[in-house]
Amino acid sequence: MREAELDHAFAEGLERSPHLRTWLLAGGRFARYARTARLMQAEQAAARKAAHWWKHWWCTMPDGTQGETDIFAVFEDPSAGRFAIHVENKPPHGVLGYAQAAAYRRRAAFKANDPRWLDYRDFETVLLAPAAFLEAHGECLRQFDRGIAYEEVAEFVPLFARGAAAGSS
Repeated sequence: MREAELDHAFAEGLERSPHLRTWLLAGGRFARYARTARLMQAEQAAARKAAHWWKHWWCTMPDGTQGETDIFAVFEDPSAGRFAIHVENKPPHGVLGYAQAAAYRRRAAFKANDPRWLDYRDFETVLLAPAAFLEAHGECLRQFDRGIAYEEVAEFVPLFARGAAAGSS
């Protein structure tokens, strides 16, 4: 199972499934907006020329380092304004170093309050991986706001059941 396939399936699920969107938001720091926030995929698609609204949101940090977010989703709530979810997806045999994990929050903070990234005001960082990966990479996981296991996502996006099973073979 390729990481890109899982990225695409998750983003497509966000776009098409109100249940997945509500579940994703309800489990994190934006829980109170889970039923009222709107995914801004059309605005993300219009903001730049790219094949997918959620993919390849690169930035160059003030120190010159560059990085991207695997899945970048901006939401807008009538009372809260805009907020973003930055998802790092790691398949079963993926590699995640401490520096990469720590950079996620820095990039999310750097992109906040900037029209190039839809001027979101707040954010959450998420590590998406099989449960065994999350367990084995606790120090890296702590650099994110939370971890979400493939096994949980599989309830909404069946492809993630295959992604999780690939790690147990």
